[in-house]
Amino acid sequence: MLNNWWFAGGLLTGIAGSATALAISCQFIFGDAFRGLDFLLFLLILLPACFALITSFVPAPLILIAFVWSLPLSVYLWVASNVEWFALTCAVYLLSAVLKFKGSRVAF
Repeated sequence: MLNNWWFAGGLLTGIAGSATALAISCQFIFGDAFRGLDFLLFLLILLPACFALITSFVPAPLILIAFVWSLPLSVYLWVASNVEWFALTCAVYLLSAVLKFKGSRVAF
């Protein structure tokens, strides 16, 4: 499974980004920070984080789907309320996809 260092880096960054997004979104959903946005946080942050955690173990850069899925709400929360953590985890999804893509192009 760990064919090269690029894939290992993509795996670790994908796991770290999705675990961070899961922890922060659960804190916001079950806390009092964003009342009324529970469904949107669940649909647009928590579900892509679960998907990113699962696709972190896949050699293909499928984590790009989680990046595109969570990008609109992450950017909105970053601009509207200075919650940069979701945008940061979204950028980590992109970094993980780039590392996995580079790992898939390296000759073994």
